[in-house]
Amino acid sequence: METGPGITTVSRTTPAIHLLSDGISYWDGGGAFGLVPRVKWMKLLPPDEFNRVPQDLRSVLIQVDHTDVDAQTARPINILVDCGVGVKPNDVIASQYDVRRPQGTLLDDLGRHGLQPDDIHIVLLTHLHGDHSGWATSIQQGAVVPTFPNARYYVQRREYEDATHTNERTRNTYFAENFVPLMEHGVLTLLDGAADILPPVRVVPTPGHTAGHQSILVERRGEEEKRGGEEETSPHALSSPPPLFSSSPLLLLGDLATYMIQFARLAWVTAYDVLPLQTIETKRFWQQWALERQAWLISPHDTIIPAGMLVKDDHGFLQVQRQGA
Repeated sequence: METGPGITTVSRTTPAIHLLSDGISYWDGGGAFGLVPRVKWMKLLPPDEFNRVPQDLRSVLIQVDHTDVDAQTARPINILVDCGVGVKPNDVIASQYDVRRPQGTLLDDLGRHGLQPDDIHIVLLTHLHGDHSGWATSIQQGAVVPTFPNARYYVQRREYEDATHTNERTRNTYFAENFVPLMEHGVLTLLDGAADILPPVRVVPTPGHTAGHQSILVERRGEEEKRGGEEETSPHALSSPPPLFSSSPLLLLGDLATYMIQFARLAWVTAYDVLPLQTIETKRFWQQWALERQAWLISPHDTIIPAGMLVKDDHGFLQVQRQGA
C-alpha cells in the first residue's frame, strides 16, 4: 500500500484501489468521539478553538481489470465507494459541516485519475448520510439527477427505508435529494444483506452507525468460491473470513469506525451511531476477522491513517498500523 500526503494509490495490481477526496470537513469532537472523555481523544486528535476535529470526505475508486470480468471489455470497470458531500445547496451542511476543498471536489479528484462522471459503472453507498451520498446526485438544468449517468447504485434496503422515514434523531443526517432521485430514475438497487457485486467486490452488512450500514470487501477472484455458497451464520457478516486479496483482503470500513482508533478500541463509538451497542458487537466480529486475515483497512474519514492494518502491540493492545510506520 502507498498512502500519505500526495499518495492516493493503495494497490496498482488488479483491482487497482485509489483513495479520493471531496475535501476536509470539521466536526464537533464530542460528536465524533461520543462518550469518550475529551481529555483522552484530544491527545490523539487535537481539536481547534471551536472543539472541532478534521474528517476527510473520502471515497474509494476500485478499478477491476476487464480480464477479471469480461474479456470483451477493453476498459476496466470503475467502481466508486461513497460520494462525499457534494455541492447541492443545503442549509444544514452549510452551517454544520465546514467543508474545505484546497484540492477541489470529488469530481476534480476523479478528473486527476482521467475519469469523468460517465466513466463510473457502479456506485456503492455504505450508507446514505449527507457526507457519504452528496455526489450521488447533482443539479443539471434545474433538475436533480444521478451524477453518474452510466452507473448502477447499490445500498441496503434497510438503509433506504430508514433514510426515507426519518425521525427527530435522524432527519438532519439524511437528505432526500441525495438518493430519492436515484430510485425515481430506476438506477438504485436495494440489497438485502451480503451480496457479491462484481468479482472481487462484495458488500457485507455492518450495522451500528446505522441499522442498514454496509462495508465493502475486496477479495481475490476465484477464491470466493471456497466459501462454498454457505449462508452467513454471523448475525452481521460472513460465516467465515473471505479469501486473501493479493496477500491480504481489503475492508472498506465506511462509518463502522470514523477513525482507525475507533476500530481498534471497541468502546470508542461516535455520538452519531444510532445503535452504539450494535456497533461494538459488529466491530468485535470484524476485529477478529482482520487480525486472523491480516486484512488491510480503509477509513472514510481518518486524516492521519487513511489505510492500515490491525495489529497487537508489545503489550497486547490493538492498534491500526499505518503502512510504513
